[in-house]
Amino acid sequence: MPIYHPDEYNAVLERIKREIELQNIQMGPALSEEEICAFEEAHSIRLPEGYRRFLREVGDGCDMFDGYELLPLAAERQFQNLSVPFPFTEYVVEGEEPLSSKFWEQVGCGALEIIDLGCGQTFRLIVTGPCRGEVWNLCEMGTQPCCQRQDFLGWFERWLVNGDDVDYYAEFPD
Repeated sequence: MPIYHPDEYNAVLERIKREIELQNIQMGPALSEEEICAFEEAHSIRLPEGYRRFLREVGDGCDMFDGYELLPLAAERQFQNLSVPFPFTEYVVEGEEPLSSKFWEQVGCGALEIIDLGCGQTFRLIVTGPCRGEVWNLCEMGTQPCCQRQDFLGWFERWLVNGDDVDYYAEFPD
């Protein structure tokens, strides 16, 4: 599932809602436009439109497979430097050494944590910079776009359809 265009959002959101109902997934309550705008104003950003629509029309957070949680918008997060553009456009691997402090400073910019998998691994929605709207994976070795490049709606729909069978590293170079 790729990066969707705004003219596809209605159909994608309907598929997502249908699948959530079929799987009996308990979503958090949908947010109002005012609640979303208050978050955006507090962080000097505008969230990607597909994610904004998801929050308004589907819900704000849910439990996912294996006990992981899609974090609600107002959840406490490790990095909150959202208005500074996310600097990466391609994967970054720092090698066998621990990640540098410069990397940690950069990767925290413009990236909203949406799932914490533990052990230093998270999924993040890029909210500023050239990859705005994409979901990226961050782990102790570096960061990369998820699977093929996907926006939030494509990433969430893929999770609904494939569950734990998604190879999030399918396009990662060996």
